[in-house]
Amino acid sequence: MSLRKNTIWNLIGSGAPLLAALAFIPYTLARLGEEGFGVLTLIWALIGYFSLFDFGAGRAMTYEISRLQNQQSGQDLAKIQMILKSGLVLTTATGLLGCLLIWFLAPHLAQDWLKISSHWQADSQLALQITALGIIPATITSGLRGAMEGMGYFMPSNVNKLLLGFSMFTTPAISIALHGPSLWQITLYLVVIRLFIVVFGFIQLRHCLRIKNYIVTTSNTALTSLQRQMRDLMSYGVWVSVTGIISPLMMYGDRFFISALVGADKLSVYAIPQEGLIRLLIVPAAICGALMPLFASILNHDELQKTYSDNYRRMIKIMGALCGLAALTIYPVLSVWITPEFASKAYPIALIFIVGAFINGVATVSYTFLHAVGKTKLTAQFHIAELLIYIAMIYVLTKQFGLMGAAIAWVLRVTIDLVLLNTAIAYFNKRANSEPR
Repeated sequence: MSLRKNTIWNLIGSGAPLLAALAFIPYTLARLGEEGFGVLTLIWALIGYFSLFDFGAGRAMTYEISRLQNQQSGQDLAKIQMILKSGLVLTTATGLLGCLLIWFLAPHLAQDWLKISSHWQADSQLALQITALGIIPATITSGLRGAMEGMGYFMPSNVNKLLLGFSMFTTPAISIALHGPSLWQITLYLVVIRLFIVVFGFIQLRHCLRIKNYIVTTSNTALTSLQRQMRDLMSYGVWVSVTGIISPLMMYGDRFFISALVGADKLSVYAIPQEGLIRLLIVPAAICGALMPLFASILNHDELQKTYSDNYRRMIKIMGALCGLAALTIYPVLSVWITPEFASKAYPIALIFIVGAFINGVATVSYTFLHAVGKTKLTAQFHIAELLIYIAMIYVLTKQFGLMGAAIAWVLRVTIDLVLLNTAIAYFNKRANSEPR
């Protein structure tokens, strides 16, 4: 397994769509206006959020399959196939649950909770209901990519991600050019693209979905194996799902709080620098996406601890360089990309997000390590505690300091997360080193 090669593919899959963002966001913002674009960022957040609403099945599939990859017997290939099928059942079921949830919440979100003006309310409600339908293909796609990464298929996984990333930014601009500034039509195109991505994912994994000649079993035995594998995935994934639900909520959910507290018309000044600077996290996400199966496959603790320490130090250097460069260039970039007036309003918020991006990027290595050694329950418990603290912080600080307060709350939350994760790893290593050899 090549860490460098897999990381490069992850970077291409996550980073290349930024070119589409740079090209098309100014046009989309100009045509929709600040409030319409603010609602669109909420739709992006919902689709991105619920792609992780899979009860941890995608992450669990990566974990379980990567542990089998060093062996290539027919029995292990059959197990991989069963893991894949079980994961797809789970992701479909959880996608349906997320779909129903957003469908019934859409009227309340559009008419009451998000402080959307009357001009956009009807359009926003229909767009949110269409978004709900897109949650099912989003969760299935998450499961398919989790299986690909567990098998080391980082190239096809990132081709999938690349198409999805480009469509997220190009589709709204195309829809506006064809139909005018209509949120529901933009969302319809986004959901259709999601469906095509699911079909493409099945085509990519068609060799794993075929009934293999070496699987000799009765239908009752197959059903029992499927149920057993689903239980295994859920035993790992249930706590990953808690993290998968809470972590994006803390990453993107602040937009919903801000919209409710100060109005959707002010959201773009916050969401655009956040969306841009969170993209710095594609680098640690790419590295740690490749590290996850590597960590999970290392059985010797000394080797695992050294691999972790080396990559942790490497991440500090990488994020330090990226964030330093971002601090120097963010104001001129926003001035040219949007307008100088927008840059003046967004610059102080952007600087705060840069600090948070550095902390969060470094924490990604610690988070990946704990998941690779099966400590998913611990990270989930951390995130539950952090969510409660974060809700209180974002309410108080946004009320007191507006958008700046919301950004500060986000940085404080990721700082708490880093401290908790590193404390847990220090305790884990201490216990492992004290065990008899």
